[in-house]
Amino acid sequence: MRPSTAEELAGKSGLSMVAPDDCPSQAEYIKYFDAAIAVMQTEEALERIAYELCVDSSAENIDYLEVRWAPRLHLRRGLTVEQVIRAVLSGLDSGPIEAVAIVCAMRQHTPDENVELARLAGNFAGRDVVGFDLAGDEAHFAASPHRPAFEAAKAAGLHLTCHAGEAGNPLSVEEALGLGVERIAHGVIGARDQRIVERIRGEGIVLDMCPTANWKTKAVATLSDHPLPRLVRTGVRCTISTDSRTVAETTLSREFALMSEAGMTDEELQRCNQTAYEAKFG
Repeated sequence: MRPSTAEELAGKSGLSMVAPDDCPSQAEYIKYFDAAIAVMQTEEALERIAYELCVDSSAENIDYLEVRWAPRLHLRRGLTVEQVIRAVLSGLDSGPIEAVAIVCAMRQHTPDENVELARLAGNFAGRDVVGFDLAGDEAHFAASPHRPAFEAAKAAGLHLTCHAGEAGNPLSVEEALGLGVERIAHGVIGARDQRIVERIRGEGIVLDMCPTANWKTKAVATLSDHPLPRLVRTGVRCTISTDSRTVAETTLSREFALMSEAGMTDEELQRCNQTAYEAKFG
């Protein structure tokens, strides 16, 4: 979300929307989404922000975009989940690039709420909703209770992915694998356990990694410690993403540049991009 748009919609400036470099944990990092979410409570705002994301992505020469967001976080002013999804899809469809949506459930919501979300999202399968995800505070909320939601999403024809491996211990990544996912958002902490790495490689699971965000959430101590180069060199399928252009204060171009500075070759970076095309849900 453009900070200027957030400030315009909020009617004030100086919103805290960028996580600091010394953010102590994933749980603290997540709090910096609050200011943006607060102004994304009308159909008009959601449609505008989705459209602007497409415009800004196009300016980076991105030609295919998967947008993850949690519809249940946008119900404060009376919208329904269906209205939220339709508004975002309208914004994406009016943008200059191909853009599709991955609906995120939140770990802190109840399993029943997320089953309902999966079913509603499934009604839009084939109409630009291509996947189902689970996000939120990984250290305090387990993924496994939400297995029924993943089963409902799969039954509706959606692809499955899950945020895991940014907080807690490596077993949280294995827990996500147990949900039948094709991809994992991050997976960084799981890379500390070679047994889990072997399972990820053997099953062909794709890790969507976000270097700046992974550093700001303290999943890695420094960017030079990021496991992405090692994983790519050992045959794990990885992509490079932004997590949030605003909260992480980055762009996709910058994420590729950071990994180049960390020692990845052009061929390795191109391999990540090729993997992204091969593994896309749309």
